[in-house]
Amino acid sequence: MIAPATMAYLATRPWELGDVATWIGALANVATVILALAAAMVGYRVYKVESGRDARAELDRRERRADERRSQASLVAVWYGRSTTARQVVAGLSGWVVYDWGAWIVNASESPIYDAVVRFYRPNPEKTSWLSRPIKVVPPYRGELIVNVNDIAPDDLTDDERHDGLVVSLEFRDAAGRYWLRDRSGYLHELPHSRPGIE
Repeated sequence: MIAPATMAYLATRPWELGDVATWIGALANVATVILALAAAMVGYRVYKVESGRDARAELDRRERRADERRSQASLVAVWYGRSTTARQVVAGLSGWVVYDWGAWIVNASESPIYDAVVRFYRPNPEKTSWLSRPIKVVPPYRGELIVNVNDIAPDDLTDDERHDGLVVSLEFRDAAGRYWLRDRSGYLHELPHSRPGIE
């Protein structure tokens, strides 16, 4: 609030308020400051939009690179199951039908995979798991390759565990030399180097 003495002083001396040119110059300065602030706000918004676009483009590039790295490994699968066909076992005068149980490996890529190792897990996590012998090469497009559980099972493996009670994981090397793990849940993980027997 302006003091009454100041108002009286200004009223008696109107020429000290400045001329029209001074007022126009002051208004122009104020308008310049307002426009500069508006331009700064627009520039900041444009910067945010551009930096967001750059971040999305970088994320897309990383995802494409990851997809390229995983292209062969994503076409390799493993599961535990029974053979689709039975075989006849004859001992003396008697015979019976037997199905093979084991880890089924499929390489649906266009290149072989190498150094494949299957880990068998029991349903009870407190019991031990065990590894298959390494498979040097799993060729592409040859159907399923079975790692028969009877060949490598521990002595205390029960029939319930043997007949559809196990789960498996697979570690292997792709044609580019990268190591992968298809875990017992079916997820694919890239490994820093070969570590047979990883959980």
